[in-house]
Amino acid sequence: MEHNNIDSKTQADIQILGKIDDFFNTFNIATTLHRCGVRKRHGHSVRSLMMAIFTLPFVGKNFFRGIVINDNLTFGKDSAYDLLKGCNSNWRRLLLNIGIKIYSFLNRLTDEARESVLIVDDSPYDRSRSKSVELLSRVWDHSNGRFIKGFRMLTICWSDGTSCLIPTLKMLALRQEVAFNIVGL
Repeated sequence: MEHNNIDSKTQADIQILGKIDDFFNTFNIATTLHRCGVRKRHGHSVRSLMMAIFTLPFVGKNFFRGIVINDNLTFGKDSAYDLLKGCNSNWRRLLLNIGIKIYSFLNRLTDEARESVLIVDDSPYDRSRSKSVELLSRVWDHSNGRFIKGFRMLTICWSDGTSCLIPTLKMLALRQEVAFNIVGL
């Protein structure tokens, strides 16, 4: 895999890469990407590029250090940028489809009589005083009804009314071993 060149080759990073690969295989992320219009004309596969981008926060690197100035990657920064700015990519549909898959996976863990919900929050994070922060952009804040300088933070959790589970990568990637971060409501 091309995304192996992002990490610093520590044992923990190798385990993270294996869990991310299991997550992509378990939830058929490549197929979902294709159905949502995330495609490339030539070069590296969409799956390898998305895995490289998806791996960055788990190995403690930002986009600039992990993709832009990293000479060890087999693809260039332009490939990653072209993938992310694709005009035919339906990113909202992608998030919805992945959310539905995660919900159906977690919903099997509870009793049929319980009502469960998947909470997806993409609240804006205001960084109005910042000038040179990565991924800083002009974002519409629905609660204030105005544009702010900042970015969106995506948070996903599952609740059955009694407890709230924040899915971890290990929990989503491995069906046999389920590890939860349980947070009481």
